[in-house]
Amino acid sequence: MPLLVPLLVALVVVLAATMLWVWAGSIAHVRHGLPVAGAVAVLAAAGLWLLVASETADGVPAWAGWVALTASAVALVVGWIGLARWGVPAHR
Repeated sequence: MPLLVPLLVALVVVLAATMLWVWAGSIAHVRHGLPVAGAVAVLAAAGLWLLVASETADGVPAWAGWVALTASAVALVVGWIGLARWGVPAHR
């Protein structure tokens, strides 16, 4: 039960990153949607991994996982705004 909340947070962030990738490529027609979504997904996965490791091992602090999950959510918002504002148009 204690890992359910971070799992749901990571799942929502990764699903939103997937929506960012689809929006950037299909709707807004801007480049670099996949690298931004990939970076967000990697941060969310690292945060979840750190939280799981903190539950199973004594040497890993739980705050590091929460910091990585928070950083993934912030990177998602900043990436979305950055692509919407300064995104390079895709070649057709």
